Amino acid sequence: MQEHAYLTAILAGAFYLIASARLIALSRRTRKRPELLLGVYFGCSGIYYVGANLPSLLGAEAWPDRIGLAIDWTYNVGVLPYLLFIRSAFRPSSAWAKLAVAACTGCLLAGSLLIALLVGHVDFTLESPGFRLQWIGYTFPCGWICAEALHARRGALKRARIGLCPPIVANRYLLLALFGAFQVIACLGDLSLANDLGERQMASQVSDLLVGGAEIASIATLWLALLPPYSYREWIRRRAPLLPTPMNG
Repeated sequence: MQEHAYLTAILAGAFYLIASARLIALSRRTRKRPELLLGVYFGCSGIYYVGANLPSLLGAEAWPDRIGLAIDWTYNVGVLPYLLFIRSAFRPSSAWAKLAVAACTGCLLAGSLLIALLVGHVDFTLESPGFRLQWIGYTFPCGWICAEALHARRGALKRARIGLCPPIVANRYLLLALFGAFQVIACLGDLSLANDLGERQMASQVSDLLVGGAEIASIATLWLALLPPYSYREWIRRRAPLLPTPMNG
């Protein structure tokens, strides 16, 4: 991976830590669980991105195996509150959503244990069954939140047309959907990167651009969703009468 790719990952991690602090502070004021769950996920993501990439950016030796595995586990553990956030926010009473959370958690746990017990160090290659299980476990929730946010946006648009929902709420659902979509692209980039590391022991420029570009796009949409500037909020407000009428069905 090139130096700019490491820097992009660390900047992404820093932003996730900022988003985490904002959401956890909000949850303390509102006493609501979804904000806390999402904040914990972003916090674990931030720790992972910074921790996993900092030695390479600084040109230092890689972390000892146990520390590397601990950093890897930090992200995998953080996916659980992400799954719980999606379920509590969109499908609190759904049996299949509960099964989806359990299945993804099982994939992450099994993958992490396989890597730790059989390999003993981070194994980010397609040949690793542990990595493939982890990939399934953290990719599914990205696609899930994209689908749920699009569905929720459709209902919010209908309510916004008759003044029962602020337009910014409908827009926030769209941004969450875009965040999930860009994260899916980043996960696909992980597959390309894992293939590179397995075959050539180094990342290709295509893999760097795919992962880095998707992360930058994810940060941009997340920033607008969580920290929208005044000019953006005003733009959404002004264009509210121009929102398309949702299709019936």
